[in-house]
Amino acid sequence: MDAQDIIELIEYFRNLQDNEMKFEIEELRGYIDIRFEELYDKLTEYIDSNHSDSNHPL
Repeated sequence: MDAQDIIELIEYFRNLQDNEMKFEIEELRGYIDIRFEELYDKLTEYIDSNHSDSNHPL
């Protein structure tokens, strides 16, 4: 194994790490989107249920 082989191995593993990190970031974005959607739904439900009570401050 010469220096060029070692450089190619390093580049290969860097690319693997980059791809794995990109996948994890996309997975995390999907999770965050779901959580925000759930939070929005709960907040909307809370506002709707308390909106009919005119004495209740928002």
